[in-house]
Amino acid sequence: MVLNQSGIDSVLLFVTETGLQKSILDATEPLRILLRNSGVHDFATQSKGQDSKVMVEAKVMAETGIKSVPTSLYRPTTKDGDPRLWFSRFREHANPDDVIAVFVHDGRIHALNLTTSSIAKRLDAGLDCPDIGLVQSIAARSNSAAMELLGLLRKIAENGPITAACTGTTAVGRSIETALGISINSSPQPDFKGIEIKSGRMTGGGGRENRATLFACVPDWDISALKASRAILDQYGYKRGEVLRLYCTVSTKGKNAQGLFLEVDEAEKLLRERAIVNNGTEVCAWRLDRLHERLQEKHKETFWIKASSTRVGGIEHFQLESAIHTARPSNGQFDRLLKDGTITLDHLVKRSASGRVVEKGPLFKVERMRVPELFLGNPKEYRLV
Repeated sequence: MVLNQSGIDSVLLFVTETGLQKSILDATEPLRILLRNSGVHDFATQSKGQDSKVMVEAKVMAETGIKSVPTSLYRPTTKDGDPRLWFSRFREHANPDDVIAVFVHDGRIHALNLTTSSIAKRLDAGLDCPDIGLVQSIAARSNSAAMELLGLLRKIAENGPITAACTGTTAVGRSIETALGISINSSPQPDFKGIEIKSGRMTGGGGRENRATLFACVPDWDISALKASRAILDQYGYKRGEVLRLYCTVSTKGKNAQGLFLEVDEAEKLLRERAIVNNGTEVCAWRLDRLHERLQEKHKETFWIKASSTRVGGIEHFQLESAIHTARPSNGQFDRLLKDGTITLDHLVKRSASGRVVEKGPLFKVERMRVPELFLGNPKEYRLV
């Protein structure tokens, strides 16, 4: 799609004959996330009914120009109150079975009819008009942060190996972020001007750490059998000296040493963690919608950096080698990779001899070789040296 190719974060809406007749467009989950993350509207905090309807001004990109239209955002007084929106005079711009791309620019919703628009052809032909100018300006703004980061990484790489800022599995990531001048923190927000940075070691023989962390996310305790990390630790942890630990990987491929495994419940839209005892006792659960939100927040745009590792005077050093640039994660692909065991869960919780419980996860991880499958469009790969 031309918007995705231009680096613009957009969501597709599919127009139905019934929807046009009833003046209804469903605010799908990806659209709700887009509007919330853009600060336009949060359906989750909106009550049902006409009194709670929100009106905003949106832009419809037509062949004759960009038109401002009043747009309603609301939840009907039905049982579920499924979020909806409607662009005023939308029938002038769409027909049944048309595909509409929705994106946000300067805090305002924009809609482009991909079925009838000739924007892609006009871009290729180098023609000039208002909608093309808008797409090009947004693309330039979107790409500027990525190009700035790429330039910084190449400059670091040109200066040779960097000294490890610490030891252990996190050393490569912390060292690269330190070289970039990024403070180390546990914020759920991306690292560099909206871009998440993920780094991994690459050995001289071509091998590399085989999993990358996507994000951390505790279970939804309100729907979980066990109501806290300490309860899971007490039930399934193991002793190492005076410390009770639960450091393990859990997946849908089968039970682990603690008897734990994952199960994707498509009907209920849940990820369940179960134990093999008692025919699959439930341990805890995550709403898939919440995992999707974390994915979209954390990996809207990501640089996956590979660095080779060497030791100089007994101290590890990292040479930046390459980076893969991804954007627009797919919730559907996330679910598929969960189901086939490509995306896994790591518990990282322990209780010290003093009784203090420390939780560093749970971490959702993906096999590095499968990272591109998680995103829409073709990832861009850059050599750094």
